[in-house]
Amino acid sequence: MTARLRVGLVGAGVMGANHGRVIAASPHATLAAVVDCDRDRAALLAAGTGAEVSTTADAVHGCDAVVVACPTEYHRPLAVDLLERGIPVLVEKPLAATHACSVAIVEAARAADVALMCGFVERFNAAVATAISLLEEDPLHVVSIRHSPPTPRITTSVVHDLLIHDIDLAIRFLGRSAAIESVVGAAGPDVLTGVSEVADCTLRFTNGAVGTLSASRASQRKIRSVLVSTPTASLDVDLLRQDVTVYRNVRQEQAGVAPGYRAETVVDIPFVRHAGEPLALQFEHFVGLVRGELDPEAERATLLLPHEVAAAVEATGTPGAARALAPALQEVAP
Repeated sequence: MTARLRVGLVGAGVMGANHGRVIAASPHATLAAVVDCDRDRAALLAAGTGAEVSTTADAVHGCDAVVVACPTEYHRPLAVDLLERGIPVLVEKPLAATHACSVAIVEAARAADVALMCGFVERFNAAVATAISLLEEDPLHVVSIRHSPPTPRITTSVVHDLLIHDIDLAIRFLGRSAAIESVVGAAGPDVLTGVSEVADCTLRFTNGAVGTLSASRASQRKIRSVLVSTPTASLDVDLLRQDVTVYRNVRQEQAGVAPGYRAETVVDIPFVRHAGEPLALQFEHFVGLVRGELDPEAERATLLLPHEVAAAVEATGTPGAARALAPALQEVAP
């Protein structure tokens, strides 16, 4: 029987608490240490698990793997230090506050040949997996909406907080057979903080496909939707309810004595197999990487492109600006 991994957690905030719950519930791992600058908060999360509680990262140096879920500005120094020690790391998205720092983390993982994963949790959403399995032809267009009410606790740009999830999904849907050709973005900073709370972008791929993505932390309700259009079908993916509806237009005509229009559309609601909570599935994937059951380099190869695109969106936040991606990152999604 394979021994349980001793997993450390750095960060006991909202996302850290979710990661801690998932680690503690996993049949493949034990929550070995919880680190947070607020010792009481760390102790509350560790209660009943037997995990060591600490305010310094030294506590996780003896772990088999570590989940980093502290504020983004601390990701790079923590992750690089752990990777250089040969400890596999799952970093909550984004990998780092800047693209250059994200590159440094991935390079550290490659140099040490250690597993690295980023918290792109939507990759493990059952509705996304179902939609991808239903594609019989390359999509022409992806439209995503990821809107939320204001979240004062988050101080990073909405681009790296929310939009990066849909950048990653657009790459997975549209980048199957084409590279990203250009990125155009617009962002709206809060008048008091200067942090972008609203951002939209358009991605154009080399085969002509387009991604139109919208993110907001200034909405009055939570929306997580993706519409994937192919030449013969539209797949409406609800990421919150984790369901998919497929529409196929089969006939349209002018109808009636007076000028009119009639369209006939077939609606299909496919079965979505729910294998578990996306965050738990993400952690199990990380366990597979740590144990060598999955390819760490294949995983690392998927991490930088979404961050490069996010950086391009930030850089093109002024009207009329556009930027092509660095040639080294114009890659087709795995």
